[in-house]
Amino acid sequence: MSRPLALGLLAVLGVVNVLVDYSFVQDFRKAFSERPPPLSHFTWIEDDVPERMALRNARPHVMMSIEESVRFGLHEPEASLEWLWQSTPNDGGNVHMGPNNRFFVVALTHQQHCLRGIRTVLESEGVPTGHDLHHSEHCLSFMREHTLCAADITLEPGDPFSRNFTSERVAVERECMDVEAFYETMWSQWNEWLGFKKDHM
Repeated sequence: MSRPLALGLLAVLGVVNVLVDYSFVQDFRKAFSERPPPLSHFTWIEDDVPERMALRNARPHVMMSIEESVRFGLHEPEASLEWLWQSTPNDGGNVHMGPNNRFFVVALTHQQHCLRGIRTVLESEGVPTGHDLHHSEHCLSFMREHTLCAADITLEPGDPFSRNFTSERVAVERECMDVEAFYETMWSQWNEWLGFKKDHM
């Protein structure tokens, strides 16, 4: 190979290397810019707060089987306790965060609260009135909006009501948020809040 050809090839490889390196740098910049800032970045004054609660030890994507269950029905003896077990401790699904323990409601626990409320109204006899009616209307609208916000476009097989739910309980598997990490974080937040109250109130 002649010297000029070798130098030309080396120059081309050098340019390709620079372009590949630049592409990697851009990818890293994009990934870092999409990461949420650390909690110490926020002042916790007015709107300078995180948009989401950071989950502790969360796995990025967890497969969850979507299945039918009689445990969460309307009239099964254990249904009320099963629905309550899905809730978090006495905090009602709320957290206290930041240096001044600012109060926040976690959207997921608000959704669960609404589902429990709708279930209670369905279980009771008659048409809801007063507070029960207003709360049900709020919850239906709230759940509609949140369903659209986190819309799941997974294709489900055929007519779901043509299945025998006793023998074919599992419909599909979905990639979901790490629910175990969510509950672990909520319990940890609750225990931190109890410790703060004990020491300061």
